Amino acid sequence: MNSLLTPAARQPRFACLHCICRFFNRAGLKNHVRAKHPATDHAASQSQSPSAHGLPSPQQSNEQFPPLCSPTVETQDHHDFIQPPLFDDDDYNNYDNYDNYDDYGYQDENNIFDDNLSGSGSRSSTPISVPSSQDHARRICDKYGNDIPIDSPPPPRESDLGPDDWTPYQSQVEFELADFLYRRNQMSASDINYLLSLWGASSATHGEAPPFPDHMDLYSAIDSTPIGDVSWESFSLRFNGTRPNDAVPPWMDAEYDVWFRNPRNLVHNIISNPDFNNAFDYAPYQEHDANGTRRYHNFMSRNWAWRQADLISEDPETHGSFFCPIILGSDKTTVSVATGHNEYWPVYLSIGNIHNNVRCAHRNGLVLLGFLAIPKTDKEHQNDADFHKFRRQLLHSSLAKILECLKPFMTTPDIVHCVNGHFRRAIYGLGPYIADYPEQCLLACTVQGWCARCTAPSRDLNGHRHLRRSHAHTDMLVREFELGALWDEYGIVGDIIPFTNAFPRADIHELLLPDLLHQLIKGVFKDHIVTWITDYIKAKYPEREANRILDDIDRHIALAPSFAGLRRFADGRGFKQWTGDDSKALMKVYLPAIEGYVPQDMVRALRAFLECCYIVRRDILDTNSLRELEDALEHYYTCRKIFEDCGVHAEGFNLPRQHSLHHYLQLVRAFGAPNGLCSSITESKHIKAVKEPW
Repeated sequence: MNSLLTPAARQPRFACLHCICRFFNRAGLKNHVRAKHPATDHAASQSQSPSAHGLPSPQQSNEQFPPLCSPTVETQDHHDFIQPPLFDDDDYNNYDNYDNYDDYGYQDENNIFDDNLSGSGSRSSTPISVPSSQDHARRICDKYGNDIPIDSPPPPRESDLGPDDWTPYQSQVEFELADFLYRRNQMSASDINYLLSLWGASSATHGEAPPFPDHMDLYSAIDSTPIGDVSWESFSLRFNGTRPNDAVPPWMDAEYDVWFRNPRNLVHNIISNPDFNNAFDYAPYQEHDANGTRRYHNFMSRNWAWRQADLISEDPETHGSFFCPIILGSDKTTVSVATGHNEYWPVYLSIGNIHNNVRCAHRNGLVLLGFLAIPKTDKEHQNDADFHKFRRQLLHSSLAKILECLKPFMTTPDIVHCVNGHFRRAIYGLGPYIADYPEQCLLACTVQGWCARCTAPSRDLNGHRHLRRSHAHTDMLVREFELGALWDEYGIVGDIIPFTNAFPRADIHELLLPDLLHQLIKGVFKDHIVTWITDYIKAKYPEREANRILDDIDRHIALAPSFAGLRRFADGRGFKQWTGDDSKALMKVYLPAIEGYVPQDMVRALRAFLECCYIVRRDILDTNSLRELEDALEHYYTCRKIFEDCGVHAEGFNLPRQHSLHHYLQLVRAFGAPNGLCSSITESKHIKAVKEPW
């Protein structure tokens, strides 16, 4: 038990038989042997079955496997599909090498221990090169799942009816008019009727009629447009536990409706969208620049997708399929406060195969999946433990019900029409979940104040060495401890079943993503550093002098020159409601504005944090970027102590959003650039999916 909970001393235990190099685990040793001593490893590799890694066996292909070799170095704009480093289950659960391996057991080329380098990190990574002609994920089939030659032309799409077919519209003019009035201009029904009556009066002299008689005919044509439409469905849930003998709370009798769209149909629409043809990855890959530096960019270029593909390939029935990760995101939003505080809880869906720039843009790479129920009750019962438990379980039961149609195709291939027109077999799997910290705690069934990803206790979130949470570890704790001990000692809500338990290969703790918007931009910067600096000025100076200094800082902010990329704050930072864009803009001008009014260590802490924030917000990161990020984090951890020493935040930094910085290095290695999986994507989707329709 102690070996599971306490990291062992970091000593390289595995020695190479052909040189003096030593490694922390067998995966590093195997990679080294393949890279430095390929002749000694070639005979052993010939005896291994390629199908164990999801590749066709020699009997399935007329081509022979090439000798093991170094990966082809990629240019700036292209990548090669190469097999990941070999991975052992023992290594996956071994935390001796926490710094050398990411959360999913894959070796990072920055930190391979090599005695030849006197302990310095060797940045050499040599996975097995796989020729593209044998890439099993590139196989194509017909619509019935039968393999066809790779060079077969794609079948015509059902919508390819010719350039003059505008069904259900009579002409291009009707389509363009409907698009303009309903989507682009969002004209009211009465104004549509008035415009069409004028159109009819002007065209009557020529014996012609307007494209639509009135707004009802226009709406009917729009509603009958079949392409890409997925109808709405609903189901109801209600409390089915033990009821009190008297005074039954109203929430126990209420029914809660959940509206959603079929996720399989939504995934089919995304996979078949021809707009994504040049921004779609069918297989995990490693990406290197011209200098051989590892790059972290799109989702499929990182280790989590590779590990999932390895697990899927263990079943021979899935060979010839490509892995399609289902990315989910949810975020409560309020559309009106003055007229009744109307809240909605939308859930969004995307897939990991499309590139990050597609998911961030308004190109239907992220679609509305459904609306979760928001239970409410009277003030008398709103703090009841049973009500809180019901709300948590309602979330998980709703998500499991919505996604259940995908479950059969997480083990059996689904035939899908792909972006390039061909049919392929797809295997689905639950991928990362985009959520802010409160929702991460709800999803991971952890107590707020604790980390949802690792076992760091709420009283010691500053520690750097804590094991990551896992489904197996949580289940073991739930079996062994009472609910009170789970809550107090491990931060686990033990009587809730996570929705991921119902799906294969899914572990909610490893699927929670870094959230740039709420953790860094709104969290550490706005809620912490800016607030602490303001508190320091108010505590150090008398009220009159403190207000003068804060006004002077606001004047410095307002004096920012007019320049591309810089926003001018005419009234300083004194606005009531902050948005993510406000915080991003203030980051660019706040540092010079506080110079001279606060201690230098506060300026250094802010500067180090801004460096971290700007690094992780890059669209493409590489191994050099991660070294810069690690250095900036260490600098920030050192300088932020000034806030504790001066008494502004004397209780320390046991704050979840501060603690989240510890996980960014591993999460970038696991999921790629955080910019492509940030809650700012779901927040921007609120406008089109929720607020404008409302």
